Amino acid sequence: MTMGVANLYRSTALGLMLLLLPGLVNAQQAIKPAVFMALSSAQKEQQSGKLDKARATLNKAINDAEAGSLELALIQQRLGYVAIAAQQNRQAIDWLRKALAHSKLDATATRQDQLNLAQLLAVEGQYRDAARLLESVQAGGALTLEQKQLLVQCYSQAREYTKAIPLAEQVVRADPSAADVWYQLLVGMNYQQQRYDSAAQWQKVLLKRAPQSREHWRQLAGLQSQAGNQSAAAGTLRLAHEAGVGLTQTDLDNLIAMQVNAGAPWQAARLLEELMAQKLLPVDAARQERLAQLWTLARDRTRAREAWAAVASGSGRADHWLRLAGLQLEDGSWTDLLTTLKRAQSGASSQQRQLIRQWEGYARSAIENNS
Repeated sequence: MTMGVANLYRSTALGLMLLLLPGLVNAQQAIKPAVFMALSSAQKEQQSGKLDKARATLNKAINDAEAGSLELALIQQRLGYVAIAAQQNRQAIDWLRKALAHSKLDATATRQDQLNLAQLLAVEGQYRDAARLLESVQAGGALTLEQKQLLVQCYSQAREYTKAIPLAEQVVRADPSAADVWYQLLVGMNYQQQRYDSAAQWQKVLLKRAPQSREHWRQLAGLQSQAGNQSAAAGTLRLAHEAGVGLTQTDLDNLIAMQVNAGAPWQAARLLEELMAQKLLPVDAARQERLAQLWTLARDRTRAREAWAAVASGSGRADHWLRLAGLQLEDGSWTDLLTTLKRAQSGASSQQRQLIRQWEGYARSAIENNS
C-alpha cells in the first residue's frame, strides 16, 4: 500500500526552537587578564549589536592565544556565539566544534555548547551528526523533554526509526497533550518500519482527537488493511459510515487500489470482499469481476476459481468462462476444464473457439494418458 502517510510522515518536521544561550566567561577560571578583557569587551559589543566590532576584538585576541589553551577555547566559543547572533550558522558550527575540541571548558559550559551545536547542526540539516552529539550529551545526563524532542526529530530525519520510535513514545507519554504532529510522526515511523499494527494504534489517538476527520478514518482503515486485518478495516469504515463521515465509493475503491499498487493484491481482495459483505460497496458485476482479478493476481487459485465461476455464471460471457478454464488448465483439472469449455462456446468469437478446441484437445489427451 502506498498510502499518502508514507511520504507525508517521512518528511514531518517538528519546528526547531533554538535556545542558544551566550557562553559566559567564568571569571574563576585561570585565564590571562588580557584575554579576559577581550572576552568581556566582545560580549558587551555583541549584546549591543556591534557584531563586527566584537568579531574584530576576538580575532585580535586569538593571535595571542596558545594552541590548545583554555584562552583559545573561550575565544573560539565567543566567536561561535557572535556568529549565531549574526545568523551565520555554518561559521558558528565551525567555531563551537573548535572550542569543544580542546576539552578545556568546564562540564556545564561543555554541555550547553554541545546542545547548542546540536541544534545548529539540525537547523543546517546535518541530522545524523546532531543525533550523535545529542547521544553524547545524554550519556552525561538525562535530556529535558525539549531536548528529547530534538533528538527524535534528528533520528526521524536521518531515518533512524528504531531509535526514534521508543524516544517519541517517551515524549507523548510524558506529555499526553502533545501536538498532533507527534502522533503523526509515530504513525509514519511505524509505517516505515512496516509495523502496521503499532501505526494503527497511534492513528487511533489522532482519530479520537478528531473523530470527524475523514482522512483519519481512511488512514486507520488503510493501516489495518496493510496489517492484514481486513475485518477490522471494514469495521472501521462501517463505523465511519455510521458516524456520518463515511467515505465515498470512489474513496473505498481507491483504498483497494492502494493495496494493489503496494504489491498486496491478496489484502486488496480481502478488503474488497469485506466491504461488499458489509454492503459498503455494492455487489455488482464490475466489482465481482474485480474481485476475481485480484484473487488471480494474488495467486490464490482456489478463491480465484470460485470467483471466476461466479462471474461467468452471472454473465455467461465466453471470456469469463475462459478465465476460469485457464486456471483449470494450469491446475490440470481436465474434467472440469472440459465442462467449462463447453459453456464457453456460446457467444465465443472465432479466435476464442479456436482456443477452446486447442484446450479441449489438451484435456482429452491428458485424460486418455491417465486412464
